[in-house]
Amino acid sequence: MKNNHWLLFLTFFCFTGITLLICGCAQNSGLSPSKIEESARQDTLKVGITPTDPPLVFRDHGKAIGLEVAFAKGLAQYTGKKLSLVELKWTEQIPALLDGKIDIIMSGMTITEARKYQINFCEPYMVTSQISLVRREDYNRFSEGFPALLNPVMKVGTVKGTTGDYLIEQNRARGNRIQFNSANKAVLALLDESIDVLVYDLPTNLYYGAQYSDKGLKPVIVPLTREYTAWAVHPGNTEILNKANAYLQSMKDENTLVPMIEKWIPFYKNLL
Repeated sequence: MKNNHWLLFLTFFCFTGITLLICGCAQNSGLSPSKIEESARQDTLKVGITPTDPPLVFRDHGKAIGLEVAFAKGLAQYTGKKLSLVELKWTEQIPALLDGKIDIIMSGMTITEARKYQINFCEPYMVTSQISLVRREDYNRFSEGFPALLNPVMKVGTVKGTTGDYLIEQNRARGNRIQFNSANKAVLALLDESIDVLVYDLPTNLYYGAQYSDKGLKPVIVPLTREYTAWAVHPGNTEILNKANAYLQSMKDENTLVPMIEKWIPFYKNLL
């Protein structure tokens, strides 16, 4: 009889532990299945953007524009929903997605293994890279790509929480990494010689290289990585994932994807 009581206790203990584990996982995922379904039924598509990365997404005369904004408008039209652009700091994007404050991140996010543990990515729409932006007189020092960045005396600027930031963190343990909250602030630091080089996304460094060419900035088009840019959704929201992938496929089928990219990133096909 004692053995039966002991067996019942073990069964209850295991059941309780499994139940708590399941509940804990559900809490960590942010949204319950019912909340995800409710979000999918809403008539507004809430798109998270960080408008600090031209030409992908940025503000011009107080208005958010760029490649990702064009995609967001297209996705809203494709799904028959109204578009709401939700402006967030870069570090707030994933928490906002997990909390249900936004439905999708469309802000030039690259696919990484670390991010895939938290969120789901749609199919990538663009191949990109990290490249260097330098002052023109220093161009030859950085023309060979990554080796110059390993010099511990170089002051390398990055934008906090980006793949360029992780790249330098992992490879320059002895180096001088200076982090910024936005690419624009990093570019200004490069202009006033507070840093020697800015490692950042290819499209944005090309944009700033063109914008500040008259002030002596020049991008070094030597890819430091090979990355894929994609939109991100909540891991439980398969409906928006499928619709976003279908929208992307429709652009590929209609041969409008690359022309749209090249509208904002000229000569994109020749870069990588």
